[in-house]
Amino acid sequence: MLRGLTKKIRANILVGFFLTVPIVATILIFNFLFDLATGWLPEVILPEWRSSWAGRLLLQIVTLIAILGAFGFVGLFIRNILGRQMFRFSDTLLARIPVIRRIYVSVRQISESLFTQRKTLFKEVVMIEYPRKGLYSLAFVTARVPDPLAAHLSRGRNPAECVSVFIPTTPNPTSGILILLPRSETTAIDMDVSEALTFVMSAGAVSPGQRGSSMPTLLDKLESWLKQGEEPVMAPPLIPPVPEATEPPANANATHN
Repeated sequence: MLRGLTKKIRANILVGFFLTVPIVATILIFNFLFDLATGWLPEVILPEWRSSWAGRLLLQIVTLIAILGAFGFVGLFIRNILGRQMFRFSDTLLARIPVIRRIYVSVRQISESLFTQRKTLFKEVVMIEYPRKGLYSLAFVTARVPDPLAAHLSRGRNPAECVSVFIPTTPNPTSGILILLPRSETTAIDMDVSEALTFVMSAGAVSPGQRGSSMPTLLDKLESWLKQGEEPVMAPPLIPPVPEATEPPANANATHN
């Protein structure tokens, strides 16, 4: 009885720990980013608000709203004709300054890659024969191959439309391989990009079209792990069992005689 009670206590501690850590980590990271974005005001600004916890929180919220409003104003201004010209001039100027250009160009490339990845990285889901004929893999069409490369892929024939596809790995879809192939060698399937990513990450366990509630949660996985640990392991017998003696057939003696 004491052993069973100890197992239950240990299981509850493990479940509580693994379920609490993601929540606490999310709160701490969000609080750090929130303080980083709104905690840069000097202490002399509105000192009476800083005297209480509610006042500091209200000041941070007002600061965050002001920052978002400033971003919106800058975006509205740059999207006009005058703002576009000023942006192109400043972009060219910062990209030519010897020391600053390394930092500016690097940060600009990161921003461009993030925006490009969000908008046009995975356009559609297709199926191709990989790694050999008869075996199929899910792939994501990323872009249309430029005509010079498409001409090389066509091998002197009429240049056909070629696409670049990304084949993800399981269970980490962020790694994979890039393949260039004619569009005719791909098979379009009726599947969203999010459904295909879920299918890859679950190693095919979650079929397209299933609801998110059907996917196992962290609690379900912990419960399954604990149940597997509680199953008794049967040890093999030390002495093999002696086979039971079987009576000879009734007509055995008659046949012998």
